[in-house]
Amino acid sequence: MGGRPSVEGDVYSYGILLLEMFTGVHPTDERLRDGVSLRKHVEIDFPGDVKDTVDPKLFSKSGREAKTYTSENFSGCLLSVVQCALMCSKELPKERIAIKDVVKQLNSARQKLLGL
Repeated sequence: MGGRPSVEGDVYSYGILLLEMFTGVHPTDERLRDGVSLRKHVEIDFPGDVKDTVDPKLFSKSGREAKTYTSENFSGCLLSVVQCALMCSKELPKERIAIKDVVKQLNSARQKLLGL
């Protein structure tokens, strides 16, 4: 965001990258208008309507290697990943989650998906 390189800046970028991957929307997308950032766009729907914000391609079951996960496991994983992305991309660096906690949260999301 225009400052010097830092771990907190990397965490912010990682959070935005997660949001881009899970929504299919990039920060300069024309769907984001009136000063609404990608983070704010997702935050508005979190957690209740987060499935409406997430890229529908994540729900497709195409391909030979597609695995079937229970809806509950998939939803729990999705909420955890989006929550992690939101915590990474907080505006103030001091409010952002530490990278070691990002790893823990994403591992927890994986366990939710696998039903572990």
